[in-house]
Amino acid sequence: MAPPPRSTLDFDAFAWPPIDVHDAAADRFGEDRTAPHDWPEGAEIEWGEYVYRPVVFTPRRLVFEDSDKWEPVFSVMRTLAGLHGDDNVRLVVYFC
Repeated sequence: MAPPPRSTLDFDAFAWPPIDVHDAAADRFGEDRTAPHDWPEGAEIEWGEYVYRPVVFTPRRLVFEDSDKWEPVFSVMRTLAGLHGDDNVRLVVYFC
């Protein structure tokens, strides 16, 4: 027996859509709006069992899902931003 359909979408992964999704976007949004970052706000394309939506990548979004490990770093950054302003705080990480 199949599980009941979900009423909400769950995030699966960041993925570049297949060419068929670009073609569907051209039909729906116009030839100059085939790449997801060019789609109108709130746009989505259903293709098979997936729904593609444009994603704006922010540094925070690229952090691992287990952000508890990063919380001490973010806490210090929030404190520094409160003292010196948001535009004056940067995190530079070097991995070797």
